[in-house]
Amino acid sequence: MTVTAYQTTKEEILAHYKENGFAVIPNALSQEELDYLNGMVEASLKESPELWHKPMEGAVGTGSFLGKHPLEMDKFIRHPKIFPLIQEVLLGEARFAQFDFRDVSVDRASSSEMKFHRDISYYGTMGGMIYDPENPYISTFTCVIYYLSDVHECCPAFCLVPNSHMYSSLDEAKEKQGSEYQEVPIRGKAGTAVLYNITTYHTRKGGRDDCTHGRRTMHNYHSRASSYPLTNWATVPEVLAMSDDHDTRLFYSQWTPNQIKFARDTYTQPVPPYYPVDKLK
Repeated sequence: MTVTAYQTTKEEILAHYKENGFAVIPNALSQEELDYLNGMVEASLKESPELWHKPMEGAVGTGSFLGKHPLEMDKFIRHPKIFPLIQEVLLGEARFAQFDFRDVSVDRASSSEMKFHRDISYYGTMGGMIYDPENPYISTFTCVIYYLSDVHECCPAFCLVPNSHMYSSLDEAKEKQGSEYQEVPIRGKAGTAVLYNITTYHTRKGGRDDCTHGRRTMHNYHSRASSYPLTNWATVPEVLAMSDDHDTRLFYSQWTPNQIKFARDTYTQPVPPYYPVDKLK
C-alpha cells in the first residue's frame, strides 16, 4: 500500500492545513469504531437498500444514519480526536452541516472516477463566502472524510489540489500555480481521516480494473455560525437539536428552511420562536 504523508500532532495538523488547505490524520478511528461503523453500513446495505441513493460515479450513499441513530452518530460527528481540530479551523464557530456514508463496491471501483469540483454552499448565490481570507485557516466550511476501508494503490482515492480554493477553475489553478500545481491522491489504512477546506478542488480518482477492494467512507461536513448553511436538505433529530445540553443544542442550531419544516412537522416540542416558522406558512 502506498501511504500518504501523515500529520500526527495537533501542531503538525494545523500547520499543514494552514499551509495547504488540508491535513491527513492516521488512526483517527480505532479498530473498535471501524468495526462498529462497517457493521452498521453492511447491515443497512443488506436490510435497507432503499435508504441508499443509486450509484453516482460508482458510489452509493446515505444520509439516514443520523436520523436513525442520533446519539451514536453524534459521537462521530463530534469525535473527540478530530472535532477540536475542526473548531480550531473554524475559529470556534463549528456548526453541523451534513453527514453521510458512501460505498464503492469492487465491481464499480474502476468506474468510480469523478470530475474535479469544489463544494459551494447551497446559499452561495445569496452572498455566502466560499472562503474567508481573514481566517488564518481560510475556511468557511470544512469536511472530514474518514476511510472505513484500506485504500490501496489500486483503489478509488480521494484526491485534491492544494491551495486551489481561490481560483475560479482548475485551469486557472494550473496556470497560476505553475510548477507548484499538484493533484494529491490520499491513500492509507482504514481509520485515516482527511480534514480539508471544501472549496479546494477535489475529486475521487477511480480504481484500477484489477482492484479487489472497493472503498467505503464517512463524510462529515461543518459550516461556521457566521456563514450561510451548506445545504438545505440535511435534517437533525429532535434529541440533538432540542437537547438539554447547551453545547449540543448550539452545535446543531444552524437551521435551514427544510430543517424548520422538519421540526415543525415531526418534533414533539414547539419550534423555538427565534426560528422563522411563520415564513413557511
